[in-house]
Parts: sequence; structure tokens; C-alpha cells
Amino acid sequence: MFSPSKARQVLDEIWNIKSAGAALTLNTPVHFDPSLVPRLVAQHGDLNARFTALVAELGKDREASERAARDCADQLHELRRAEALWLYPVIARGFAPDPIARRLVWQSRLVMLGLARRVLRRFDELARAIRSGTEVTSAAEHATTALTEYQRRNEAEMYPLYNLMERLSSVTARAA
Repeated sequence: MFSPSKARQVLDEIWNIKSAGAALTLNTPVHFDPSLVPRLVAQHGDLNARFTALVAELGKDREASERAARDCADQLHELRRAEALWLYPVIARGFAPDPIARRLVWQSRLVMLGLARRVLRRFDELARAIRSGTEVTSAAEHATTALTEYQRRNEAEMYPLYNLMERLSSVTARAA
């Protein structure tokens, strides 16, 4: 029979296991890493630089521009993967005891997922516009706006929640 306390115990055991050089998967237990947010911000910076270079070269080579738009989408996928594997599990674990806070965190995560999907859709629209040679400027503006909003919301909402986990874990450790 299903028991919430047993399920929580199993999850706690999984989260407390140290991964010994194993490949990172969705089941790899993760812990707060103070260097994660700066790495994610740097990845956003790299993506922005790549996208800015793409926009600057839009009128020159269609194939290269289309490939660059696809590369930007791939880079965003990798950024989202890092967030899914390293950022969100730590945040979720930190808010697990409080059902209201947990629900708000999941709602925020769904908002971020929607924003990421919008950016990916805009990159795809840009690639199609480049291929067809129509409305390229408009598609680039839409992609720029979506990418900026995604990064801004991450830096304003999700990354501070992650940094809060360090303080919560230190308070919990002192109380124990």
C-alpha cells in the first residue's frame, strides 16, 4: 500500500546519496552549489552573444543565419537541461515541507517553461523567416524580446530562490 511517509523516506534517501562520478541524469541527487547561478548567468550571456552575432549577420548568408538560429535553440535547450537537473530539484527540495510554497514554486517553474517554449518558438520562426526571406527583422525582434524576458525572469525569480536554498539549508543545519 502507498504510504506518503514511506515515499518521502525513499526520496530523502535518494537525495542524500552522493553520486560518485556518475553521469548526470534526472535521478542524480543534487545539492546546493554556490557556483551554479553564476554559471547559468554566464550561459545566458553566451547565448545572448551568439544571438546578437546572428542578428548582426542576418542579411548576409541565409544558410549560416538559419544554422545559427538553430544553434541558439540548441544552446537554450542545454541551458534548460542544466536548470532542470541542477536548479529546480534543489529549489523543490527546499520548499517540499510547505505545500503552499511548493505550489507557488511549481507555478513559477511552469511560467519559466512557457517562456522558454516561447523563445524556442521564436527561434524557429526566425529560422523559417530567414529561409523564406520574409519578415526577418520582425522575427528577430520577437526572438530578442522573448529571450530577454526569459533571462530577466530567471535572474529576478528563479535564481534568487535557488540562492535562498543556501540560507535555508544553513538555518536547518544549525537547528539540528
